[in-house]
Amino acid sequence: MEIGLHLPSAQPGATAEGIMEVALAAEALGFDAVWAFDHLMTPVALSSQYPYARSYPIAPTDPIFDPLALFGVLAGKTSRIKLGTGVLISAYRHPIVLAKILASIERFAPGRLVLGLGAGWMREEFDALGVPFERPGARLEEIVGALRAIWREAPSGFDGALYRWPEAGFAPAPSRPIPILIGGHSDVALERAARVGDGWAIALGRGQGAGVDAIVSRLATLRELRARRGDAGRPFELLCQNTLAFADAANPKLPFVGPAEVIADNLRRLRDAGVTMVDLAVHGPPSSIVEVARRFVDEVRPRLR
Repeated sequence: MEIGLHLPSAQPGATAEGIMEVALAAEALGFDAVWAFDHLMTPVALSSQYPYARSYPIAPTDPIFDPLALFGVLAGKTSRIKLGTGVLISAYRHPIVLAKILASIERFAPGRLVLGLGAGWMREEFDALGVPFERPGARLEEIVGALRAIWREAPSGFDGALYRWPEAGFAPAPSRPIPILIGGHSDVALERAARVGDGWAIALGRGQGAGVDAIVSRLATLRELRARRGDAGRPFELLCQNTLAFADAANPKLPFVGPAEVIADNLRRLRDAGVTMVDLAVHGPPSSIVEVARRFVDEVRPRLR
């Protein structure tokens, strides 16, 4: 199981200096990856319903740094940790542009990029960009196919329902395949991840429960889908993203909140259930994030060995 730390790139007072502080600390402390959030804007009047909580946690005044721009910087400032999106909204960037940016960054950080992709839920962003909001899942699937076509070594064309171009060269291709993890919480999203993804960015929607038991239940559903497709033996990444905080008592809804031994136990349970990647999100200023990350290394990581 690879354990990563979430970057403070979308929160009150987010700064370039703070993001860099956390990224460099994550590498120095032995974390396997850093992860970044993706949205382009926060409408003052937001009508779209956030699918994962009663209210959207980002205010219009909160900075949101672009994850691809961050990765371009961090590829040169770090040497080992992976750089992942959890998740990037696929529709907001044309697949040729997205593929070109990611391949260019990967050449400076070989084998270190992980692309989490989501279909998107905020209609206001789609409208602002002039991208039709209808059938976002179908658009996501076509973008996945387009990215893989562009990342071939040889020239390639594409003829989809939404995107098309004649045969052309797009070199450089990534030096190694960039894994694509599909986000989403619905049964349709699970089926899509099993069918077109290299993994699933685990998400639980309202009404699907919370905590380790709910995650394990959804993973059982995913295993059934993959078995029916004959994909059970194919390598498949499972990314679990959740809050990390030390507390005297466990929180059954938040598996990484509580005493060190409870956090370690829940990580072991998720590892046994097949989770391969973890993104730990610490809320607070960069100095607090680094402090909690150090405590995790001292108190939790030894219990995982």
